[in-house]
Amino acid sequence: MPTLSMLLNRPFRHLFLCCLGVMAITAHPVHATRTSLEGVVAVVDGTPILFSDLEELRQAMLAQRPGFSQLPVAQQRKQILDRLVDEKVLIAKAKQDTTIKVTDKDVDARADEWYQRLVQQQGGEKQLETALQQATGMSLGQFKARIKDQTRDQIYRQRLQMKFVGDPEPSQLQVQDFFSKYKDSLPIQRDGIRLSHIQWRIKANRQIDSAARAEVEAIIARLDKGESFSEMAKARSEDYSGKEGGDLGYIKRGTLDADYERAAYALEVGDYTPRPIRTRFGYHIIRVTGKKDNEIRTSHILIKVVPTTGDTARALAFTDSLGKTLKTDKDFENAAKSISEDRQTRELGGDLGWFQQDSLNTAYKEIVDALPEGGVTPAILMGDSYHLFRVMRKVTERHLSLEEDYTLVSQYAKEMLINQKLAGLTQKWREHIAIENRMAQFKGLDDMPSEEGIPVDNSQPSGN
Repeated sequence: MPTLSMLLNRPFRHLFLCCLGVMAITAHPVHATRTSLEGVVAVVDGTPILFSDLEELRQAMLAQRPGFSQLPVAQQRKQILDRLVDEKVLIAKAKQDTTIKVTDKDVDARADEWYQRLVQQQGGEKQLETALQQATGMSLGQFKARIKDQTRDQIYRQRLQMKFVGDPEPSQLQVQDFFSKYKDSLPIQRDGIRLSHIQWRIKANRQIDSAARAEVEAIIARLDKGESFSEMAKARSEDYSGKEGGDLGYIKRGTLDADYERAAYALEVGDYTPRPIRTRFGYHIIRVTGKKDNEIRTSHILIKVVPTTGDTARALAFTDSLGKTLKTDKDFENAAKSISEDRQTRELGGDLGWFQQDSLNTAYKEIVDALPEGGVTPAILMGDSYHLFRVMRKVTERHLSLEEDYTLVSQYAKEMLINQKLAGLTQKWREHIAIENRMAQFKGLDDMPSEEGIPVDNSQPSGN
């Protein structure tokens, strides 16, 4: 299934909202104007919070939260600074906790995955570099360093949360109650578009598949004779983890490929799969090295199954041909239910839900923009699959609904549950963390234009 990051081309917004860092590219550039006014508004446990960080988050809130713009600028900034300070307190507490460990290996793997996803979404490293320069003035090197720093902080925060709060899932009743109370405060979606899709994976021919399986079976035979799993992974695995003996570390349930995870959780610690496990990536031998709470630690040996250009051409021809036969909404829905290889949306007739139109992936944004409601795209290559997208609806503005946006509303409700539990803890931890508030030196800026001569915008975006 195309993940949210594949479907949405909003890397900087995502980066900022996740890690309270970069908020430089938005659908309304004037609302993301960077001011040249700079300085430190607070220091938490020796870590500074910059005025620019505060302003970036404030502009994001103006664009996303109805009613926030009605507050005086000084009050807006106070709310944002409180949030930023709380985040820094949580990270400082996590770093002081000797039971919480974050290694360079943890950070590098996630930061690199994040960076590569951003590169893909922008259409290449050059395009990413250009966007960065225009929006933030950062070089790629500076951006990579910032991603690493923010990734490290994000991991610290997540592990602190798991230790003291856990990962609570709101009940249906709690989600309904949350929506009833806060529906008027949830973000307004502008230029919304509802999409459905059919996924058809590019499959290697039988000869290539059989050869890969035979190779994995031969490796299992050697393991059965007592050879080292770690050494075999270093020598034979075609995954990046091979150099680490195949170790993937602890990973939360629901994160791994479903077939891989199903096989892993069926094993006892120390055991490995007695036969090859097929996933979309190829054939695996999986060894479980640890289990705790809702996480599992595995090592694996992967032999990839790589389709040929002929296999790709056949998949494209099939998907294109299928698209031409889908004349009605019902045709598309039935086809998705019968042949789509996206397990999560197949039973929904391919329904992907609502997205903001200007945030769609550049790989197909122009094609989708030009389609009317009911229109179907030609086959579009994303990752290892071809996709057909259908435009279900287009609207200029919409409020979230419980019926059509339940998953998103549930996520908001979950975040509130977590934040409410953390808030009480944070107030206690504040007493033991050095905090210096320097906001007083910026009070005169509430109604002043920036040094670039562009007024700080304090209005609700129009959506035009």
